[in-house]
Amino acid sequence: MPSSFIRAKPLQALKLTAVIGSLALGVASFAGVLPGQNLTGLLSLAFFPMILAVVVSAEALLAGYRLVRADDPAARLTAQRGYTAIRVIELVVTVAAPGIFYALIVRIGGEVPGPGAIGLLFIGIGLGLLAYGAVLLRTLVEYYYHRQRTSVSRTDERGGDLAE
Repeated sequence: MPSSFIRAKPLQALKLTAVIGSLALGVASFAGVLPGQNLTGLLSLAFFPMILAVVVSAEALLAGYRLVRADDPAARLTAQRGYTAIRVIELVVTVAAPGIFYALIVRIGGEVPGPGAIGLLFIGIGLGLLAYGAVLLRTLVEYYYHRQRTSVSRTDERGGDLAE
């Protein structure tokens, strides 16, 4: 990932790094590469999406505030419908996945025997992977638009490269 993307979209780069780190920790722990219990990495896969939900929600609130303060909010929303849809998908999935997991834990209530707890953990991991996928999709779209903007800014009006 080029440093220009990291400078232009630091939150996206940070979310991508956190997702990749969490996935690497989960896989390494499950594979037995890390010493200790294999459960630690799996728990991070299930519970880290709650932190992602807070970050994505704060980002959406800030974007909503900026949208309300804009001159023509409807035009901003409809200018790039695909991008807007991806942002909405990221928000809904990233908030709903840990919310469903939490609601399931509350609904069960009390202690759960070993196999049931492991099954519940795997449900949490599945929902977490769904949230990770939504964040990765948004980051890829952001990177695509970043590449489009930087390639346009490096060309002159005839389409020639300014670096030449």
